[in-house]
Amino acid sequence: MSENIDKLIKIDPYSLIPEEKNSLFIKCISESIKFHYENCIEYKNYCKKKNFHPDNIIDLSSIPYLPVDIFKKITLLSVPKSEIIKILKSSATTSNLPSVIHLDKKTANRQMISLNSIIRNFLGDEKMNFIILDNKKSLESTDGNLSSRGSAIRGMLIFAKKFTCILDENLKIDSKILSKLENNIDSKTCIFGFTWVIHKILTENKNNKIVKNFLSHLSQSSILHIGGWKKLTDLSIDKKQFNSECSNFFNTDKDKVVDLYGMTEQLGIVYPDCEYGYKHVPVFSEILIRNTHSLEVQNDGETGFIQVISPIPNSYPGISLLTDDLGEILGRDNCPCGRKGTYFIFKKRSEMADPKGCGDTIEI
Repeated sequence: MSENIDKLIKIDPYSLIPEEKNSLFIKCISESIKFHYENCIEYKNYCKKKNFHPDNIIDLSSIPYLPVDIFKKITLLSVPKSEIIKILKSSATTSNLPSVIHLDKKTANRQMISLNSIIRNFLGDEKMNFIILDNKKSLESTDGNLSSRGSAIRGMLIFAKKFTCILDENLKIDSKILSKLENNIDSKTCIFGFTWVIHKILTENKNNKIVKNFLSHLSQSSILHIGGWKKLTDLSIDKKQFNSECSNFFNTDKDKVVDLYGMTEQLGIVYPDCEYGYKHVPVFSEILIRNTHSLEVQNDGETGFIQVISPIPNSYPGISLLTDDLGEILGRDNCPCGRKGTYFIFKKRSEMADPKGCGDTIEI
């Protein structure tokens, strides 16, 4: 049953025009929905409340969506607990509750393949030295539980020739580690970290000569960052300002500062910025934009909640999720960067405490 999904995630992520993608994508989504409908009683009951049956998919907009926050409130599983190999917890930046996501081997493998496909499209096939702006303890799991930060970092390490975490346990630059690295960094380096952590490091080290001297050797570096825009928005810092500060601090071009939009609830799929600043949707995912009041699907060019759809999750019914992030679809297949598919911009997190129309989805 999963052969079509396994086939989909091995396709070049930005190579298909809609006519080529849509039939295969709908087929995969249909198979995935049927699987979760038959194996997760809560999801089945929810679909019934929405008068939806997997045999009656009209288009992507007809597929029921779960509010992304549902995973902070209940456990949804489509496989036996005995098949769970890893439990992920989000950072809970906007509430005291983290999302808790249970992964089986099939989901974890799909996530690894999809992430590998996306990132290589942007960074190339050559493995690089990775400098991780985090503490190595973030990579550790406790009783099989792993934070979203740790999971994101681990995911990136498949692209690393070697890697070094350069922050101490207080998330400050560890000068001893830098001194050991200074003579061992070649010309191609990737710096990776969470957005808010990188901003913290930039702010604290503007006048740190030791750090700046080290970074002067990284003129060909790429900067990948993910998560934490809520904290920067609270500080009135937008992407343009952040990219400019990163470019100056790390001595690299602005188009090499790449923001990765993604979430713990659909790990393995990220939406990177191309050199024109637009986020691209791979063939194994799709997004819709919904009106913040009516929740009707918006036209391209209109702002609303981002809905993310993918058949990759197998252990939990996270295939269609409505986020509280605001975005706008800019176009399809005609981005100047040449990548096919939908491209969009992320604008900000919603300021609505309880997005109108989402409340009924919580009562599964």
